[in-house]
Amino acid sequence: MTDGNRTWCAFLVGAFVLAFASGTSWADGSADNTADSVRRIPKIGVEVSDADRAELTAGLAALHTSIEQLRQSKSPLATELLPDVLIFHRAVDQALRYREFFEPKEVTIGKALLKAGQERADQLLAGDAPWTKQTGRVVRGYISKIDRTVQPIGLLIPASYKLDGGQKHRLDFWFHGRGENLSEVNFLNDRSMNDGQIAPADTIVLHPYGRYCNANKLAGEIDSFEA
Repeated sequence: MTDGNRTWCAFLVGAFVLAFASGTSWADGSADNTADSVRRIPKIGVEVSDADRAELTAGLAALHTSIEQLRQSKSPLATELLPDVLIFHRAVDQALRYREFFEPKEVTIGKALLKAGQERADQLLAGDAPWTKQTGRVVRGYISKIDRTVQPIGLLIPASYKLDGGQKHRLDFWFHGRGENLSEVNFLNDRSMNDGQIAPADTIVLHPYGRYCNANKLAGEIDSFEA
């Protein structure tokens, strides 16, 4: 081995050791390597009172009944737009099932989301879907080809947008970044209540959920393409 090769090998070994050593200090340090002490992300949510749990459970059951009616419907519109209803049921069901209401106010938000989902289900059962013609903030859903789960998205539709396609509009994506307390409940609420950090004129802005927080890579990247 030449001196040049020895120097290069020494450099690579040193770089590897440095990277490994520094890697052990990332995140929460050595505690991340112990199953019993690793910090849970996301954190355990708040306790849900018996009364709130009963109300949420009843709302989920009612919405589930409507969803099954839509599934059995022969209407092409119901089949196409069912994900726009499913997003509300999934968000609240998972938050209740896995303790992902991270603040007390999110329990109230969950109840509001169930009402919004039920309203859409009732409209769709009647053969109507007014949210598809809505401008401003709109939440929609789609079934991912990755795992056949329903995934939520947020849209900001400019007032200049017309369904007849008379004017072209740019499409921008906004990736929300890391958030340890992000959930489908507070994502849907935020996308229903706030325009977000960008709202260019005559531009459609699409906010992917990105499966909680996977940096819009791999499955998250596919989610952006599917949305």
